[in-house]
Amino acid sequence: MQEKAAVVIVAAGASRRMQGRDKLWLPLAGRLILARTIDVFQTSPLIDAIVLVASPQRITETTTLCQQERWNKVAAVVTGGKRRQDSVCIGLDTLAEIQPACRWVMIHDAARPLVTPAMIEAGLQAAREHQAAIAAVPVKDTIKQVQDGRISTTLDRSLLWTVQTPQVFSFPLIQQAHHSPIADEDMTDDATLCERLGYMVTIFPGSYTNIKITTEEDLLIATALLQGNTTL
Repeated sequence: MQEKAAVVIVAAGASRRMQGRDKLWLPLAGRLILARTIDVFQTSPLIDAIVLVASPQRITETTTLCQQERWNKVAAVVTGGKRRQDSVCIGLDTLAEIQPACRWVMIHDAARPLVTPAMIEAGLQAAREHQAAIAAVPVKDTIKQVQDGRISTTLDRSLLWTVQTPQVFSFPLIQQAHHSPIADEDMTDDATLCERLGYMVTIFPGSYTNIKITTEEDLLIATALLQGNTTL
C-alpha cells in the first residue's frame, strides 16, 4: 500500500512586486495562475490531499474557485498567517487534523504554476530516501559577494544551487520543525528550518522552467514557456 502524500500550497502572499495586482489571480495563457498550480497536484496520482493556504482577502474567492473547479483533492482552504512560515505551519496543522495518516508532505508556492509531474515524483522519491528533499537547479551565473558597493568574494559557482519548490518532507519531521522554538526566527524556506535543527536536506532536480512568478517580466516568461511547450 502506497504511503499517503499531501501538498500544502501556499497562496497567502501579498504580491508586492506586481504593482498592486494579486499575481495568483492573473491569467496565464488563459487560465488563472492559482488554478494552473492546483491542477498539477489535483491530477497527480501520487497526491492524496491538498491543503490550500490563502490570504484573508481571498479566502472566500479561493473557496468558491475550488467548488467551481471541483478539485476533489482540496481537503481544506485555510487563512494564512503573517509570515510565509506561519502560513505553512497553519497548513501543516490543518493537514494533521484531516489526514492524520499522512506520511509525506510537499510544500509548494502557488506562484510556481509550471511545476511538473516529474518533479512531484522525483521529490517524493528523494524524501522517502532522505526524509527531507528540495527541488533545485545549478546556478548559471557567476555570483559575487558585495560589501559597500565593492566585490569582496567571488563564490564557487560549482557549489551553488538555486532553490525552488516543491520541498518535500516526512510529515512528522517538518511539523515538529515548525513547532520548535527556532521557528520563531524568520526563515527563507522550510529547508532552512530543517537545516538549523540539524537535519540533513538533499536536493532533487528542479527545472529552469519552474519559475516563481513575482514580477510582470516573470509573467511574460511563463507565458512564453507555456506557448512553447504544450506538455506543461
